[in-house]
Amino acid sequence: MARMRSLPKAAEELKAKDPETDISYWVLRRWVKEKKIPSVKTGRNSLIDMDKLEVFMEGRDYANF
Repeated sequence: MARMRSLPKAAEELKAKDPETDISYWVLRRWVKEKKIPSVKTGRNSLIDMDKLEVFMEGRDYANF
């Protein structure tokens, strides 16, 4: 099952996992707007799959998005 998170929650989870990360809410928001990471719109909010985000950040092939 997908681990879908809102952008603020995703940024919070990344920061908890790695306190030294430079990936913030604003970075995630830009990636969604630039369609670098897939997202699902729910009204005004976007949800992202944390597993797919981690694949993207590791630079692995994410053709299965």
